[in-house]
Amino acid sequence: MADYGGKTVAEILKTKKARIMKAPLDPGSPSWDDIMHLTWEEIEERHRRREPSFKTFHKLLKEKRFDK
Repeated sequence: MADYGGKTVAEILKTKKARIMKAPLDPGSPSWDDIMHLTWEEIEERHRRREPSFKTFHKLLKEKRFDK
């Protein structure tokens, strides 16, 4: 897996296919625009704390099928 340390979601998405943003999100989840400024470490921390939808964001950002 790529090393996303210190990168923001916006920077990570530059290495992903645009269709990642069309993946279904959980009801009530923040939008991609709402999390663009978060770093990978913040995504991982929120995933560990089981905050709603961050399991989905974490999984999508890690999936190789969305790599360019």
